Amino acid sequence: MTRRIRIAAISLVLLCAACAYWRSLQTLTFLPADTTAFVAQFAPPPAKDSPQMRTEIDELLAIQASRTEAERDAARADRKKDIRQFYGPLGVDAAAAESLAPLRTFMDDVEGDVSIYVRAAKRRFARARPYVVEPRLKPCIGDVADNESYPSGHSAYGYSVALVLADMVPERRLELRARADEFAHHRMTCGVHYASDIAAGRKAAEWLVAELGKQAGYRTAETEAARVLRAALALPPEPAK
Repeated sequence: MTRRIRIAAISLVLLCAACAYWRSLQTLTFLPADTTAFVAQFAPPPAKDSPQMRTEIDELLAIQASRTEAERDAARADRKKDIRQFYGPLGVDAAAAESLAPLRTFMDDVEGDVSIYVRAAKRRFARARPYVVEPRLKPCIGDVADNESYPSGHSAYGYSVALVLADMVPERRLELRARADEFAHHRMTCGVHYASDIAAGRKAAEWLVAELGKQAGYRTAETEAARVLRAALALPPEPAK
């Protein structure tokens, strides 16, 4: 028994070390390291026994009951955070996509910063996923943490992408916002987020993109990414801001 306890203890230490190492690799590119002000802007999510919580759960049950196979497949397809999922509303064709590696690199850096900040808020609130609270909900995707529902990271990502790209290509602002709405709603289609998670994700994106715009490194990188994107779309250079 003592040997088993020793082995278990060593395994736990190794696991914690691996987790710490993984977290150390998650570095910010543009935003400062202090997430305090970001997390402080969020009110707690609806209480588990509140009327709003019941309303949100009933909404998800209704979505589940009516979702079609096509809607489920579309929601599953949006599981990955990838800038290429927003090429449609931008009007990017196959030929243009080949030249957009600099844009993808830039947006990957933005996504990294957004994710780190959103994770800080998720840890603060540790809200249980809808299917944990309501067993009748059967999510159409897996591999999501059970207690990281609020705010929605996918919503924060989608709305951040829409805001950043709309700044580069204002001609496509409405199409990008509609795609972000769809991208976020797919998390409800899959039964892994409440409506209040989605709203908090949108709020997170607005705050984060505003803060990104204050960072000189971000502005420089965005200017170059915008040049590449507008050239790929055969659009004239955007006037200096």
